[in-house]
Amino acid sequence: MDAVTEIKRRIEPAEYIGRSVKLQKAGRNFRGLCPFHTEKTPSFYVFTDRGSWRCFGSCGEGGDIFSFVQKRENVDFRESLRILAEEAGVELSARAAEQRTRAERLSAIVSASVDFYEQQLAGERGGEARAYLTETRGLNAETVQRFRLGWAPDEWRLLRDYLLGRGYSDEDALAAGVLHESDSGGAPYDRFRGRVTIPIADDRGVYVGLGGRILGDGEPKYLNSPQSEIFDKGRILYALDVAGEQARESGTVVVVEGYLDVIGPWQAGFRNLVATMGTSLTERHAARLTRFASRVVLAMDPDSAGMAAAERAGSLLLDFGSPEAMGAAQRSAEAISADVDLDLRVAPLPAGQDPDDLTREDPEAWRAAIENAAPFARFLLERLIAGSRVDSPLETGRIVDRLRPVLLAVRNPVERSAHIQGIARRLGIAERAIADRLRVQARGPQPRPEAEVVAARAPAEEALLATLLHNPGLRADLRHLPPDLFLDALDREIVQRWRHDELDALAKDDDDPVAARLARLRARREPALTAADARERASDLIRHIVRERLIQRQSAVTEELAEAERELGAARVTEVAHRAWLGALPSEETLELAQIAIEELELGLSIHRREERDAS
Repeated sequence: MDAVTEIKRRIEPAEYIGRSVKLQKAGRNFRGLCPFHTEKTPSFYVFTDRGSWRCFGSCGEGGDIFSFVQKRENVDFRESLRILAEEAGVELSARAAEQRTRAERLSAIVSASVDFYEQQLAGERGGEARAYLTETRGLNAETVQRFRLGWAPDEWRLLRDYLLGRGYSDEDALAAGVLHESDSGGAPYDRFRGRVTIPIADDRGVYVGLGGRILGDGEPKYLNSPQSEIFDKGRILYALDVAGEQARESGTVVVVEGYLDVIGPWQAGFRNLVATMGTSLTERHAARLTRFASRVVLAMDPDSAGMAAAERAGSLLLDFGSPEAMGAAQRSAEAISADVDLDLRVAPLPAGQDPDDLTREDPEAWRAAIENAAPFARFLLERLIAGSRVDSPLETGRIVDRLRPVLLAVRNPVERSAHIQGIARRLGIAERAIADRLRVQARGPQPRPEAEVVAARAPAEEALLATLLHNPGLRADLRHLPPDLFLDALDREIVQRWRHDELDALAKDDDDPVAARLARLRARREPALTAADARERASDLIRHIVRERLIQRQSAVTEELAEAERELGAARVTEVAHRAWLGALPSEETLELAQIAIEELELGLSIHRREERDAS
């Protein structure tokens, strides 16, 4: 029995979820207020027979016990596996345990380095650094302590000697990125010297790297830990562990350029800021941010370098120097939109003021800048139009061609139409002229398949996933398929990787439960289908899954009505349901019962309409 199956066997979902969600019995199931959005009427259900949970309210989240931990703890599947394995007392593979132990050892070295540099800042050697932080940067003792800022003296092997004295090896300290290999073949030396140190943690607060700001002359001004087994700049965002709480409360997370652009505003009370570390905002960054907030604002310096950084950080505007570059920008925009549901905006700051300056000197201006941040597409369009001379039809056509990739990246047709209207007024041309310039040749209609689609002989979700894996051509049509269509966390991981064509790398890891699941799915005997048959089969299975969700919800509601009939009598329940259906306002005592009755009737009608539509 694999680890995932054993964990599901040992952990009762209702008992585990009930520790953080107040659940009440509802027939064979349990229900309560959804922990992932605010609601007054319980719409969150735990289905004991299926080992799954689902919110039938506004957020629509659902899945298995692993999905619940991923959502609640803001972690990926591997971390949810570790958490639940520890809860269930299940040993993971020897290789996974070894990797976890090594990662913990490297993180311990980074944490020990943070301790050492804090001591140096507080000691005799730290006077210059303390003056810089308090007098030049205006940071108080609470802020310095909260971010655990430190000082790396300008000496070659102070940290190395400290780590050796605590039993850490040079090999591990090099792997953790706090030491640097000597070019002369001698002993490794301290990577950070003569720098204020800034600890970098992952979103759980585990230290994985360091940043260093040099005092005095020298390059680079800022130095980061190198890419390592525990530190990945394409995944880690500075201070996300600190910003998470306020980001959730406000629904907004603000991305800035540097460490001190986070730390200064934090001291001023603005605590939903994170920073990238010398890299563009990646899709993996974006996926992490959406666990905390759906609105992401890029707040950048207003100079040309800062604006260029804003464009890079959005992963949308890369280079408009050629039609090929425009195509790459469009694909990047579509990719980030497909993977994560982000409301991406840009807040250009007043000239000469960075986030640190503005939050201290004029906090109301900062609030206004963030609140009034422009949608990212509008920002890009303004950047592309700015400075253009509209003095001939030829130049107007060139401007529209430059705008084309950004406009195509806006998937919402209403939003795109609004942009086209604004541009048409700005350029003094007809909207249709822009629309014609954007239009691309549509693909011809696909013929209806002559052969009947083979009926699924397995659960619909597994059959759908196997169909995707055996028909790679479906990726183009179903790249926006939501992973939460699948209840099982392993299946969701496979769908995520399938969408990005990353399954080959996964298949090489024999100890990965996701890889084991993938191997089983690929070993299934599946019918050979034409491209059209595969699309039809996938569509049928998706409709079936959605219908089953509706039936599952109706079944849960029906059980609640049956429970009410046992308590109040069938006649009373029928009376309340009838009056509610006719529009009568229920009393406070019967409000919840009336809502359940109306929902049961609406679900029945919805299922009936789907069946009629499918039959036609």
